Amino acid sequence: MKFNKYALNPTFSFVREQNKYISITNKKQWAQFENAPENYLVSYSGRFSENTGVGIGLFQQSNGVYTNFGGILNFAYNAVFDRDSNLTFGTNVAFYQSGIDQGKIVSNFPDSALNNTEKSSVVTINPGINYGTMFFDFGVSVNNLVSYNLNTSELIEENPEQSIQGHIMYTGFLQGSGFFDSSKFSGLVRSEFKKDQTVISGVMMLTVPKGIWGQAGYNTLYGASAGIGLNISKQIAVEYNYEQSMGELSEFGNSHEITLAYKFNKKYRYNYSDDEEDGSIFSSSNKKRKSVNKRKASAATSESDKERFRANRVASEKVKTERKAQFEAEAKAKEEAKQLAEAPSETEEVADIEEKQAEVEEVTEEVEVDANAEELAKAQQEADAKAKAEAEELARAQQAADAKAKAEELARAQQAADAKAKAEELAKAQQAADAKAKADELAKAQQAPMQKLEQKN
Repeated sequence: MKFNKYALNPTFSFVREQNKYISITNKKQWAQFENAPENYLVSYSGRFSENTGVGIGLFQQSNGVYTNFGGILNFAYNAVFDRDSNLTFGTNVAFYQSGIDQGKIVSNFPDSALNNTEKSSVVTINPGINYGTMFFDFGVSVNNLVSYNLNTSELIEENPEQSIQGHIMYTGFLQGSGFFDSSKFSGLVRSEFKKDQTVISGVMMLTVPKGIWGQAGYNTLYGASAGIGLNISKQIAVEYNYEQSMGELSEFGNSHEITLAYKFNKKYRYNYSDDEEDGSIFSSSNKKRKSVNKRKASAATSESDKERFRANRVASEKVKTERKAQFEAEAKAKEEAKQLAEAPSETEEVADIEEKQAEVEEVTEEVEVDANAEELAKAQQEADAKAKAEAEELARAQQAADAKAKAEELARAQQAADAKAKAEELAKAQQAADAKAKADELAKAQQAPMQKLEQKN
């Protein structure tokens, strides 16, 4: 996971990368067998600008009398959404020529089949994509998406090595004290899907700021692996990996891989994903102490998570920039004052300075006027709001008074109606009494003659 990562996914020449390396790698596979598979890779790759990664490599694979030689060209471009979210596109264009190495053939009899074997030259295109966040990366690539045979001038339609590969990677930093303080932890899980085979692998790596790293992994096809690496100096590093075959290939034994790498010094610091500092084993003690103290100071400012550390660093850079601008302005003012003191007769420069001062005063007055206008507008708004509230309160009081007057008027009308009804009732009763009295009087008047007739008889 340290070197030549672009061979896993074409975006890895940029993803989580900060430097450029030139490396030489040799892998002796199944070392217990004579003429066992052996691979060589010479590569120059890494981050070349703020948003691009590039890689170029030459390789040779030998398996008995069979030899495969070729090269890889890599390019990756990163699109930044924000500081902790980005999308990277990449592609590997590979050329290789495979055939039989006649120099390795030992035979007492000529074999026409071997003599007539032609070498095969193929060009392949392998694109990939990766989405990265602060700690995680998710990606997909297609191996041998396009395979073109230069000998036959035809596309290879049925390529058994064509596959789709997906990965999930985590990268974080340990917070603590002592030897492992600010150590970097990385974990990668990959799955490769071929037509007749699926290979799943995982590897994790821990990098200590002292310039030492160790890794361990497992591959369902090749078995378990473990490795260690160290920075001999600030530029030179060496790495060794051991692989033990397991499962169906357990009888094939072990494999060994060694890499020697040289890191080029960066000319400037990148804005995106440039938070690491690599130490080395044989650097001077002062440099070591200075680097360790610097990392501890950085870690102390971010005990919660890396995001806070980055925010603090951005704020620190901003303060430094502001201070630098302030110092430059003060130096410029002192220089202008010195020039005025040395050349007081230069009235034009004095006039220009006075004119600039007048402009500054005018702008200051305008700012003050604007501020006063804003205060007056604010006071006017508050007065309008207060007047509106008082008007609303008066309106509510008036409505209450109107309602009360209306209620009283209704009560008076009700009383008048009740009095009128009562008077009418009394009048009716009086009329009835008068009618009854009159009827009684008429009845008595009619009975009087009858009584007189009876007395006469």
